[in-house]
Amino acid sequence: MCVRRRGRVYDGGMTRRSRSLAGRIRDHLGFSVVAIGVLFIILRLLGVRSTVTGFLFSVLITLALNVGLSYWNEHRARTASRRPPRREMRGGGDIRFREDR
Repeated sequence: MCVRRRGRVYDGGMTRRSRSLAGRIRDHLGFSVVAIGVLFIILRLLGVRSTVTGFLFSVLITLALNVGLSYWNEHRARTASRRPPRREMRGGGDIRFREDR
């Protein structure tokens, strides 16, 4: 069964198309502006001087980090199937679920 959403065809599988750089920037721009805006307001109330240039620079840095992490997380998710499964540590985990020996 194919479902059409926003011009894309969704076939029910787990894979999804990689977002473009512009799409990632749009996704994270609002968060970056709000988060840094709140931080600058709090700093202003505490008496720390802040400039518009500093605000814009901070937004750009936050945006770059968020977009970079977005790419990194997508890369890790795509290559997770190629990595060998992680081995469980001996003696680790919740003690309630350990078997007595």
